[in-house]
Amino acid sequence: MGEENNRRENFQEVLSDREEDEALLSSNLSYPDTNRGDEHGDQDKNRSQKTAIEGAGYLGRLRSRYDDVKSWARKQNMGIPLLVFATLCNSVMVTTCKLLETDPASAAPIHPLQILFARMIITYACCLVYMWISKSVPGAPFGPPEIRKLLFLRGFMGFFAVSGLYYSLQYLSLSDAMAITYVTPMVTGFLAWAILHERYSLLEAGCGLISLAGVGLIAKPKFIFGEASLNTNGDEAVESSSTEKRLIGTMLGLIGVLGTAAVYIILRVIGFNAHPLLSVSYFTLTCLIVSTIGLIVIPGISFALPASGYQWLLFCLIGFSGFIMQFSLTAGIQRVKASKASLMSYIGMVFAIFWDIVIWSHFPGLLSMLGISIILSNAYIVVKFKPDKESSQGDIETNPSREEAESISLDNIERK
Repeated sequence: MGEENNRRENFQEVLSDREEDEALLSSNLSYPDTNRGDEHGDQDKNRSQKTAIEGAGYLGRLRSRYDDVKSWARKQNMGIPLLVFATLCNSVMVTTCKLLETDPASAAPIHPLQILFARMIITYACCLVYMWISKSVPGAPFGPPEIRKLLFLRGFMGFFAVSGLYYSLQYLSLSDAMAITYVTPMVTGFLAWAILHERYSLLEAGCGLISLAGVGLIAKPKFIFGEASLNTNGDEAVESSSTEKRLIGTMLGLIGVLGTAAVYIILRVIGFNAHPLLSVSYFTLTCLIVSTIGLIVIPGISFALPASGYQWLLFCLIGFSGFIMQFSLTAGIQRVKASKASLMSYIGMVFAIFWDIVIWSHFPGLLSMLGISIILSNAYIVVKFKPDKESSQGDIETNPSREEAESISLDNIERK
């Protein structure tokens, strides 16, 4: 027992001596500040990056800023901005069309068919270039053989849709002509009931009839409102003071509405069997063919080259804005809900009134404003409160309310 106690005491003394030695050693040593070293490392790294960017000059700074913006954009929902941009491009396209049709410097008014011809050449070329670069459109450029007839019919009815609008711009103000296009949802519902046997509610029927009253206020027939209602301030380029011409313009606008509604029905039949860009390309190609035949066959209409640089600029603007509008609209629809996309189209009316005021110094009269309000409010009611069992498909030319077969990927374009 005595020996064991001695061993324990010796062992404890050894441990205490070792602890004292370690304490003394640690007090004499100075360890480096690791946190401070990390800070210096980060500063050196940032300084080297900054030096590299400064060394690259302006292009380096520009690429760095582009990468930052691209990284931010990928984190955002770009659907709403794309739809707003598409609506702006559509208003620019329609405004440019009216400027060409009413150009006072032109010896003769430029016919809507010639404007349509020039626009579709540019738009169709852009479609082909995109399909060739992206390689993302199955069966491009003509699509699946089993639905080519339907795609051609879609393009043919699309011709009546857009030409009706273009012709109406000759006699109506920009805001009046655009307001008539918002009758389309009511007409589409009726055609879907008659052809596709879809449900047609009393709400749609009532809103459609009330909207026709709004169209009548825009047309301002003399046998109802008299001569005093046609106050155009003597500027026939804004809107015609002739009640007969206003009625013609209104009827042509309604023909465009019927054409658009027919396009909706055809697209419902096509469904998801075709890429959305195929629908756009068939629309532009068919309009190009029909407008060419019209320019050749119809008496008194001939193709004439733009007479000035101003007209060349307008022709290019209408072509490129048309393609950008359709592309942005298609990409935007695929990133937001259909109901929200439909409501975004109403911004187009704001743009139309804005261009009327800025370019032609024209503010819609009391009757026109009343008619516009009636049409827009009833179209809003139909879109907002209609029972929606199926997603409706429509012509992206005038109403962004349909879902597409496949998405247009912005990332694919960036990688190219």
